Amino acid sequence: MNRDDAERLARTRYTIISAMRASGALLMVLGMWIWVGDILRAGGLPAAGVPLFAIGFLQSLIVPQILARKWRTPKP
Repeated sequence: MNRDDAERLARTRYTIISAMRASGALLMVLGMWIWVGDILRAGGLPAAGVPLFAIGFLQSLIVPQILARKWRTPKP
């Protein structure tokens, strides 16, 4: 793999990790909004909001760490 390919791969991986963090944060906000807001039902709907919030939490905080660990360059 030449230098250009390595840089392209690194940029792609960085974009994927950033997109995971951003979409996870959006899911957390949406889950919280459904959980305590009056979107689906007056007084909130915890049965739908809590799982959505939990999925967003995992997606924004845990998954990027797993991907970074998987994609880390091995030390010689």
